[in-house]
Amino acid sequence: MDKLDIYQYISFILPGGLVLATVLYGFEVVPTNVSPSATVLILLTAAAFVVGHLNVAVANFLQPLVWGKRPGSWPPSTAGLFGKRGRYDEAQQQRIEKKFEQLFPDASSIQQRFNIGYTLLRQEQLDGQLQILNPQIGFYRNMATAAVLSLGILIAASATGHDHLNPRIWIPLNLVALLLLVSRFRRFWTRFGDEVVRGIQAWDMRRSQQNQRSQDNE
Repeated sequence: MDKLDIYQYISFILPGGLVLATVLYGFEVVPTNVSPSATVLILLTAAAFVVGHLNVAVANFLQPLVWGKRPGSWPPSTAGLFGKRGRYDEAQQQRIEKKFEQLFPDASSIQQRFNIGYTLLRQEQLDGQLQILNPQIGFYRNMATAAVLSLGILIAASATGHDHLNPRIWIPLNLVALLLLVSRFRRFWTRFGDEVVRGIQAWDMRRSQQNQRSQDNE
């Protein structure tokens, strides 16, 4: 098991654990003054892993909202790269899109060209940084979704008279955490897209240099 595999497991267990703990303590299902046994901890970890998978299903549905898209739709991989506050201005965007069109003429959209570019980097084993960024995107997305669910649980618990978790403290903390997690998710999503763009540019430059050297040797 390598580091990325562990990171991916954490991306399920921590968000699932947050939701599970909010339910158990928010609705006073378990007392806070009792330490769970080792067996109970193992069972709770397993339950958190399962809840974490359900949380991912919700995250997949809500994810487009971060980019102003309809829930359940497919968010653009280039989100955050172009447009207002994007990493590239309009002139740079046009140059990038033109280059991708030249490299992948059979694709009909920038999204398809981006996907092909990403696949190319993987096949050429030039995706080392992307492999690091991808699980971090999943972690922040899953944690942000767990924060949304926990917020709803806290509100429901407070509305039904369960105030063991003081809503005046935990709801504001939850909102702050949600904002920070969404911000990190957006940042890493944009970095991933930027890495694909720069990776393809570097691959194309190296290919051009190799072709030039081959012509010079003939």
